[in-house]
Amino acid sequence: MNNIQEYKNNILLEPSNPNKEDDENNIGLLVKKYRLKRGMTRQVLANKSGISLRYLAQLESGKGNPTVSIISNISHALNLSSYEFFYNEKNIIDTDLLDYRFKSFNSKQKNKVFELINKMYNENKYKKSKNKIAFIGLRGAGKSTLGNMLHEEFSYPLYEATNEIEKLGGMNINEIIELGGQGMYRRFEFDVVKYLFENHSKLILLAGGSIVSEDKTYNYVLNNYFTIWIKASPSEHMQRVLNQGDSRPMSSNPRAMDDLNNILNERIALYSKADLIIDSENRSAEEAYKDLKTKLV
Repeated sequence: MNNIQEYKNNILLEPSNPNKEDDENNIGLLVKKYRLKRGMTRQVLANKSGISLRYLAQLESGKGNPTVSIISNISHALNLSSYEFFYNEKNIIDTDLLDYRFKSFNSKQKNKVFELINKMYNENKYKKSKNKIAFIGLRGAGKSTLGNMLHEEFSYPLYEATNEIEKLGGMNINEIIELGGQGMYRRFEFDVVKYLFENHSKLILLAGGSIVSEDKTYNYVLNNYFTIWIKASPSEHMQRVLNQGDSRPMSSNPRAMDDLNNILNERIALYSKADLIIDSENRSAEEAYKDLKTKLV
């Protein structure tokens, strides 16, 4: 009987809070919920996490303001990621709670939060499905070459965004822009990347170089496709375009190289959000493709 009573005292099965929303918005009550799910006494959790029993009791009662370090220790003891503490039952991030907690941290704690977020991001991006791949980058980087090599070896359907936009619009790109401006082109571009993603179990998308300029479309690509930035220097981009027999960039604009430098500099931060970066500078297509395959596996 004493053992049963001791167990009850340790677990402290208080009546549940009738205000469910409050339960979901309090880290201490989330700690208690996950602890009880695992059939763990408060004493065991205190021992495993290195947190005092007194502080843990205070935290679970809805009081206390845990630091990032304490959350990390408790989550580890519960075999959870810190990320799960900020999820409610419906699996929707409680941004108000995140904002409230973050504002209460000092500069050192905020830096730890950023480190944790970056660590989780780097872990999760390699867990993203690689069945739907989008190549991004400027013209001449090697997107088409590497995309076609991947297509030929693995038989993934290959789509060039520009071609699909023209099919959707029933006219070429220049006519689309002339008729409806950049707004029409961007709407078609979004519709294409969304349709391809929703209607294929696997595919390779060769995106236009300017797709990063439209937040809605680029965020959709980043969130749904495994994105690969094929990177090269402006001079390499230009030389490859010239090697393809297209001399228009240089003949029609004497400052084409300066413009290309500016465009690339403006987009580097956006291109860098890709899940994978392949540098094609001073490399043969075979060398770049070997690097791509190694990193995709």
